Amino acid sequence: MIPVLSRAQMRAFDKHAIHQCHVPGVVLMENAGRGAADVISAIIEGRSAGQPGDAAHRAPRLPASGLSPARAFWPATLPSGAGLRGRPGSVPPPNGRRDAEEARAARIRSFPVRHVPSPGQPATYPLHARVVVVCGAGNNGGDGFVVARHLLARGAEVQVFLAARSEKVTGDSRINHDAYVDLGGALTELPPGASLAPLEVALAEADLVVDAIFGTGLDRPIEGHLADVIGVLNTATCLCIALDVPSGLDADSGAPLGAAVQADETVTFGHLKIGLLTPEGARLAGNVHVVDLGVPDRPILAQVGYVAEVLRKETIGSSLRPREASVYKHQAGNVLVIAGSSGKLGAALLTARAAMRTGAGLVTICTWADTARAMESRVVELMTTSIDPARIAASLDGALAGRRAVAIGPGLGLDERARAAVDHVVLGWDGLKVVDADALTHFVGRPEALATARGSLIMTPHSGELGRLLGRSARAVEEDRFGAVREAVALTRAIVVLKGARTVIALPDGRMFICMAGNPALATAGSGDVLTGMIAALLCSMDPSAAASAGVLIHALAGDVWRAQTGSDRGLLAGEIAELVPGLIAALAAGSDPLST
Repeated sequence: MIPVLSRAQMRAFDKHAIHQCHVPGVVLMENAGRGAADVISAIIEGRSAGQPGDAAHRAPRLPASGLSPARAFWPATLPSGAGLRGRPGSVPPPNGRRDAEEARAARIRSFPVRHVPSPGQPATYPLHARVVVVCGAGNNGGDGFVVARHLLARGAEVQVFLAARSEKVTGDSRINHDAYVDLGGALTELPPGASLAPLEVALAEADLVVDAIFGTGLDRPIEGHLADVIGVLNTATCLCIALDVPSGLDADSGAPLGAAVQADETVTFGHLKIGLLTPEGARLAGNVHVVDLGVPDRPILAQVGYVAEVLRKETIGSSLRPREASVYKHQAGNVLVIAGSSGKLGAALLTARAAMRTGAGLVTICTWADTARAMESRVVELMTTSIDPARIAASLDGALAGRRAVAIGPGLGLDERARAAVDHVVLGWDGLKVVDADALTHFVGRPEALATARGSLIMTPHSGELGRLLGRSARAVEEDRFGAVREAVALTRAIVVLKGARTVIALPDGRMFICMAGNPALATAGSGDVLTGMIAALLCSMDPSAAASAGVLIHALAGDVWRAQTGSDRGLLAGEIAELVPGLIAALAAGSDPLST
């Protein structure tokens, strides 16, 4: 499990560790700052690799055997004569003593006294880098002082700018402020009203800047002096690394609160924060690194909880069980795709073909008579059946008989006959349904009707469709994706899959899952139709929450595999997503990494 915490949960996590587990707050701050310094040190080393003259100063990298950093530096033998046996003139001891001395000699040979960098730090010192750390007066600034002290100890050229007066720094942050200063660290105060020219000059010469102004506790827009400081950081050309979250990012919604730092890398403490996993949060945070706080997670998480989990390939792979040798097509899955209309044949075809590629043994497209006739020359493995406009309910009931799962909506149309068909199936059929596209739009102005539906619903809206259901704009949904998806679940009692970068899956029992895979290549017409068909096929062999999760992750991984193959983040066709699905299912079921295979 990879838990994701809200602002309040992370605050409760720290509080529980300090007050119930008796871990001093200054220790948590030290662990956070040192972990961040380890990440930053590794980034510095990585950026310096390959520069002229660098190889002469670089220690060997760790062997592929998986030895710890310390073990990798132990010599295999000591110099000649260093052992106890074989000394000139020595008398061999009795067997018992000889065995003990041999054991002692082995220990000495294995554990000579060496100065070894701690895990996480690079092997090469000093760090050849100019680092600027910009601190606020709160705990995030305290983390910044810890980072500055460790980088200073590792030989980097460090300069700290404090966006306040030193007397404003209190508590654990003050302890680390004083430690940094008393060890000779360079500190420049930049209180309100002070010129920011010294910071601009320092950034012009820096290799990287560390943002330690605000952490997860920020819940108000940044204005005035601090907004100006952030503006200077954002105009700097050096690498920017944020601590915990980029300053100005709402740790819950992922929306910027006025001015916000645009980071290249973010080192977050303890656990992922939910605001980092929205499209906007991901854009502002860049690459995210999680460092632990030196406390066991499970007992504390059991007390404070978590708001979501990250979808993991291992979890999805374990649910993709091999089929019995005797399976036949109806057992493999009988899916009905109610989709398509004049001019929108492609949506139905993409959905149906994706269902077959994901393992359904039998897929039938149910659509209007004129559309069905137009499709018949374009389908081979698929079957078609028609909806009779004069007998909508009866013709649908005939098509639904014996089906395991239904996908409804892509390209179906928005007229009255389509609405009648949607209501009959979505609200009245007692089965497993994936509701998408036009079928969702038919419930605009009456989303609460979905809560009365028979059977199980999985809704797959993008932000525009969800916004229409909730009576707000797509932008408003994007500004608070997690709040919007929770509201939709409360209204409909359905599983809601909010598509987009960092797709969110919300369940009626309160659980949420976030997909970290995927890339902009998936932003292509018909991509959502493919996902609908995939989930419908998976419903034939999984419970609804597992089917939604597996469909989302496999769909996203298809985009990542395609990008790895082509090197491009654009040009993917929706039909190509489905073609990659069988291989992805095989790799996940075998426990392999699809991107490496």
